[in-house]
Amino acid sequence: MRDYKLTKQAFKVLKLLSKNNPKIAKKIKGIINDLRNDAISGESLQGYRQFKKIRAGKYRLIYSYQEELLLITIIEKRETVYQTFAHLVKSSNFLEK
Repeated sequence: MRDYKLTKQAFKVLKLLSKNNPKIAKKIKGIINDLRNDAISGESLQGYRQFKKIRAGKYRLIYSYQEELLLITIIEKRETVYQTFAHLVKSSNFLEK
């Protein structure tokens, strides 16, 4: 099983969902566990081959693997996930390694 890390954005959203929508939060946590065990795989994100996306109801998870670490980059509603990802790419250095 891989270790995993959530960005601040992903942690905040998951924490809010745990409070306001526990059913979807439980589904997202299950998806994270499946990703850690390589039981499922998402689709590559267009323009960013190292990132993948996976659906969790109305939400999308954008993640990547960095050696043996699963990095959950964004958890966001489908309507805004790609704008949030673009903003994070511009304002952060998490792509640099």
